[in-house]
Amino acid sequence: MEEARPVRPEELGQTLALVNKVFRTGVDQDMSTDYPLVFAPGNLDNLRVVSEGGSIFSHAAMARRELREHGCALPVSMICAVATDPERRRRGAASRIMEDTVEAMAARGDAFGLLWTGPARDFYRRLGWEVVGSNGWAYQVEPELAGRFEQPLPVRPLQGDTDLERIIEIHEAQPRRLTRTEAEYRTLLGLPKSEVWVAEEQGRVEGYLVVARAYNKSGVVEWGGTSGALSSLLARVLPEPAGERMQVFVPLPDNPMTELLTGRGCRTRIPMEIADGCGLKMVRVLSLANLMRQLSPWLEKRLTGDAGQVSLWVRETGERMDLRWDGGELDVGGRATGQRDGAQELSLRQAARLVFGPEKPSQILDLSQEATRGLDRAFPFGFHIWMLDYV
Repeated sequence: MEEARPVRPEELGQTLALVNKVFRTGVDQDMSTDYPLVFAPGNLDNLRVVSEGGSIFSHAAMARRELREHGCALPVSMICAVATDPERRRRGAASRIMEDTVEAMAARGDAFGLLWTGPARDFYRRLGWEVVGSNGWAYQVEPELAGRFEQPLPVRPLQGDTDLERIIEIHEAQPRRLTRTEAEYRTLLGLPKSEVWVAEEQGRVEGYLVVARAYNKSGVVEWGGTSGALSSLLARVLPEPAGERMQVFVPLPDNPMTELLTGRGCRTRIPMEIADGCGLKMVRVLSLANLMRQLSPWLEKRLTGDAGQVSLWVRETGERMDLRWDGGELDVGGRATGQRDGAQELSLRQAARLVFGPEKPSQILDLSQEATRGLDRAFPFGFHIWMLDYV
């Protein structure tokens, strides 16, 4: 068995055959069209494989994007399509690949690794990944509620470049999102088994909504625009198909879609993690010091007017991180193989929960009063990934 490595161009077909065998057997979909940005020719370095005798039998993919949240720009790699041929499992290949992805993400300075899973969570936990705070809500909208949404604006399917430019403008005005190129917008808005609808006023698009009915994406997976536009869009899409409820995905914080749904009596909701097509959100901290530096805009805002310090030592990696704040000044120090020297010890999994919750830091670590006051105000750092970006 070889070491984990990037897939070669001539091996892409064999790699897709493996992931389709594991994830799409009995399903009328294909991984290459379900995740076109992942399995694009330009992403081959991020497709990691293990082979034996010229045969690829284990795989994991990375999709590198930038997360914009709370004024921070965070380079993030999402892990997906972790697959091993059923006949060659329990030989350590998947663990090798995951270790390889962690090394690659850390080497290029990613803020953290991110993935979604279900039954495999204990496998990832053994490798330092942890389930963190929720990604959002999935409202369960019954068809009989469709008539409660007014349709003040005309609604039609997406058409042409002018619509695309306006959708990009609306989406990029969202306070939380992954960055996309224009080509990536085109690709994601054209995924199979999905429809894009727009609402316009006097010839100008004021809102859009993406409805998916696929194995891996189901419901209203992305939206944006004014309340009137969103109401018009929901009035159009909710009655179809007749008799079926629809999931509408929303971020946790206040937003116009949540206000619209609850205002029309749609109050049944579940965490995204247990909704159709989702999964538990898991994070792997690559370097706690690097992550804190990349979160500096958020920390400076949350820690203003206070003073404190905390020193932490990550058990599995030996990394030491020292965080000090005083008024508007913030200092993050770190040593990759630092000595503990009185720093509080925590595991990689605790580091993920310290930053991303769901608990407050004082529920995870035994902190001083000053550290508790500051860190409990700064964390957890919640973030939302739109389901259209899920991999």
